[in-house]
Amino acid sequence: MTQTLPRSEPTSPVQALLERLHDTHAGNTAGEVASYIPELALASPDWFGISLITADGSIYEVGEMRHEFTIQSISKPLTYALALEAIGEVEVRKYVDVEPSGEAFNSITLQPGTNLPLNPMVNAGAIATTSLIRPKGATAPFERILSEYSAFAGRQLEVDEAVFESENKTGNRNRAIAYLLKNANVLDAEVEDIVETYFRQCSTLVNCHDLAVIAATLASTGVNPITGERVLREDTVRSVLSVMASCGMYDAAGDWLYSVGLPAKSGVAGGIIAILPGQLGIAVYSPPLDVHGNSVRGVKVCEDLSEELHLHVMSPQRRPPPPVRSASTCAEHHSKHLRPVEEQEILRDHGSEVRVIELQGEILFAAGELITRAVLKDLDGVNYAVLDFAAVREIDPVVVPIISHLVDAFEENGGEVVFSGMTGHPEFTEEIGNLRAASELPRVRTFVDLDLALEWSEDQLIQRWGGNEEKGEIPISRHAATQDGPGADREAVSIVRAPGVPGRHPDIRPGRPGR
Repeated sequence: MTQTLPRSEPTSPVQALLERLHDTHAGNTAGEVASYIPELALASPDWFGISLITADGSIYEVGEMRHEFTIQSISKPLTYALALEAIGEVEVRKYVDVEPSGEAFNSITLQPGTNLPLNPMVNAGAIATTSLIRPKGATAPFERILSEYSAFAGRQLEVDEAVFESENKTGNRNRAIAYLLKNANVLDAEVEDIVETYFRQCSTLVNCHDLAVIAATLASTGVNPITGERVLREDTVRSVLSVMASCGMYDAAGDWLYSVGLPAKSGVAGGIIAILPGQLGIAVYSPPLDVHGNSVRGVKVCEDLSEELHLHVMSPQRRPPPPVRSASTCAEHHSKHLRPVEEQEILRDHGSEVRVIELQGEILFAAGELITRAVLKDLDGVNYAVLDFAAVREIDPVVVPIISHLVDAFEENGGEVVFSGMTGHPEFTEEIGNLRAASELPRVRTFVDLDLALEWSEDQLIQRWGGNEEKGEIPISRHAATQDGPGADREAVSIVRAPGVPGRHPDIRPGRPGR
């Protein structure tokens, strides 16, 4: 008798990829553990973990996941985000710029002319950013910073006091940077207080999993995908990711953006985070650093992930599907409503007067332009356009004036645009209505689904071209569906025309006569 062995759970392809990359790079002994902070020199060069978390909260991990280390410079984009939300971008930009430096992260320099730090990712900019965080009530500035970091990670974080004391005793270079900022009137508080807060934020303990949650929170427009809590506004996330893309990897930022192509930030304890906006966050932990202060294994892993999964933000493989799923007419695309032979003949002869555009995916700015072209192309003889949004996942608000202009242009040509499948997009429908109301125009006629929109459009054509005006019962013998049946059966049955039933066409505005 053959024994049936229990099946093991199939390994996710993403999990298998992370395990393969971990095996591939674990033997890479290049780089040196940071030693300018004595406590960091105690890290083992063998520690190595990789974590990837998607924007919907799926987790893939391998290696040293729970070993804690200090966040170091990965704190910089988080504090910058807190400053943006606390006092606003205009005020923050008075103290720190957003230009790539091309210099070492601890360079004692300011931008010529402005005397501002070049960006918030180098130490000068990070110290200036930290100085902008004001306490709430009796709370110290660092307590507010730690609370923000904990919201990012989805758990309460703590400070490694030994690393803090080590940084505080040996951090004279950062003090020199702070005094330079004080001399340039960038800092308005006591240097020692600001520097101590900065050392504490860099000494916050995290693990590789925490960093991946932080990266995934930035990837998912500021919502922590594990806790569901909104940590940042969407506009703040955009600003932070922009600076990370251009400045996050110090004087290697250009090489990183060219080869990996993701907003990222590294820390001298060996952590790296990388973000694919809208999709996923990556974290790698490995203490040995290259000459730029970036984790050697971390850089290699991110390069491989970007290459194998086509993550580069400039990659042509990431081109979204076309927004126009199909384009047809009422001569080709009929409603489900049964019609008499003479009405079907009208639809066959004049169905090209109705243009049917089925949309899909995410409707962003470029998609709005493509939709406009599809609807307004060759309008001779076209009197109605149906835009079906049933397969659309999301509509960017920037598209609202574009679609509104499309509707106006079509009406100026003597036609009418109607929407269908708008149940999932009430805000878009409302915004279109508000724009038209401001111009004293009626709201766009909207239907629950495409079939109802097609049926209404067919009715307009039938009325326009002299179709039968009678309502109520119609002999079944006059319907095309029974033309091949026995005559006695045809005469014995009749059906009710749905168009004669009040309320058959859901509409969000008073009806207008068909053209």
